[in-house]
Amino acid sequence: MLKKLILAAAGLALAVPAFAHDGGHGWGHYRNPHFHPRPVFVHPRPVVVMPPPRVFYAPPAPVFYTPPAPVVYAPPVVYRPAPVYAAPVPVPQSSVSISLHFPL
Repeated sequence: MLKKLILAAAGLALAVPAFAHDGGHGWGHYRNPHFHPRPVFVHPRPVVVMPPPRVFYAPPAPVFYTPPAPVVYAPPVVYRPAPVYAAPVPVPQSSVSISLHFPL
């Protein structure tokens, strides 16, 4: 960290003269007797005044809304109950027994 700080300070110390240079016509240009700084003329920017845009009042455009789409519902799910069978009717036992015996 200290090394980086020292290198940054050294780089800044070397760059200060370059930053301090005023960007003239070379070193010692002010010592040249033939050097005369040229006057700088600053012309003001032209001012252009534009008229405001014309405002045309017109009725708003009619707005047409499409009719809403028909609502389609899924058919309801039909749950049919399981078939319920009636209890079997008991067959009454007859007390009369008829048996036919034929000798052969």
